[in-house]
Amino acid sequence: MKAHALGRTTALSAVVLLVLFTGSSCAGRSAQAANDTPGHKYNLLGESVGLVGYDPVSYFPEGGARPQKGLIDLSVQHDGVNYRFATQENLDRFKKSPEKYLPAYGGWCAWAVAQINKRVDVDPESFEIRDGRLYVFYRDAKLDTRSIWLPKADDMIARGNSNYPALTR
Repeated sequence: MKAHALGRTTALSAVVLLVLFTGSSCAGRSAQAANDTPGHKYNLLGESVGLVGYDPVSYFPEGGARPQKGLIDLSVQHDGVNYRFATQENLDRFKKSPEKYLPAYGGWCAWAVAQINKRVDVDPESFEIRDGRLYVFYRDAKLDTRSIWLPKADDMIARGNSNYPALTR
């Protein structure tokens, strides 16, 4: 009985996300896509700011293991995306090894990329580091996609890795 109820909850969550985000999650990105910027590949804020302005290194143990907002005056551009950093040390770490710190799936909700094959915005404080990779998730008062992701993370990663390339076109 519990498994059946959990399955309905997961299915309902997927339907809610589909209704909420089909057309609406990417509408704000249409101007960027029209200008041929990296708007499809990355989840960007304002002037091509990645990870909603959060410091990508801050999620990892060497950066404090807790998400922190980055500062405008501590930023660097990588692959057309401006990343901000909370400290000079984190900026220096990123410059030495950017691929290590970049969020999976361009910073889009990992669950949505895997489960519904859509680009969905994230709450940058809802995240998981798994096998050295940063995954971020959509979260609001009614839906926490990270909690749906965790029990099936390995399967979700395989599906996300398969789905994401088509979402960048």
